[in-house]
Amino acid sequence: MAVVVSAAAPAPARVAIAAPEALLAERASAVARLRHLAGCSDAQFSAAYAPLLAAFAGYVQRLPDAAGDTLLDARLARAAGVLSRRRGAVLPPGAEPEQAAREADAWTYALFALALLRGLGTALARWAVPLWSADGRALGRWRPQTEPRGLSRVAGAAAYAALPTDEPPGADWTALVAGALLPADGLNWLWREPAVAAVWHRALVSAELPPEIAGLFAVPTASEGAGDARAV
Repeated sequence: MAVVVSAAAPAPARVAIAAPEALLAERASAVARLRHLAGCSDAQFSAAYAPLLAAFAGYVQRLPDAAGDTLLDARLARAAGVLSRRRGAVLPPGAEPEQAAREADAWTYALFALALLRGLGTALARWAVPLWSADGRALGRWRPQTEPRGLSRVAGAAAYAALPTDEPPGADWTALVAGALLPADGLNWLWREPAVAAVWHRALVSAELPPEIAGLFAVPTASEGAGDARAV
């Protein structure tokens, strides 16, 4: 199994590694929408949401998504869709009002984090990502599962490319890097509500979403009717 590059193919286009702040500034309207949909205080957003957004942006940079968009844009859109559907939903389903109110913010944050992170290992497995230094020296390939801070934190790296690969994806390692990307305030928020944290962890490591939240991730597909949906 190898990177799919023909002998006559031109050298891959190199993309400069950008600061997370620059990547998010280009997507200011998407970030503003997420801030609105989160429904939390400015202090809570700054402590838990914004650091995860920055960490995720630095991690994936402008790597492509399977659908042709960037992975960053696709995951921001998924987060907006999930948070939009979360509004008005009682979590966990059937909970008493006191429990639902107490856990509401933690559920919203768990859904936001899952929308960004779930299946990240699988999404990146389709790409080989060679790296270069600022002076053009080849640095080998990025190994995201062993460099959990992402592309923006690889020592000496200044540019990258995304090349399709037919190497087998292996196990989904997303859970191994989630702790590196989630800020301490976000992790503490989840661990203060064990029932929420348990569902979040199951969703992160399992192929199927837990039934408590599966409907919030369901979106219509282009080839399906209006009544059909799939979980993403």
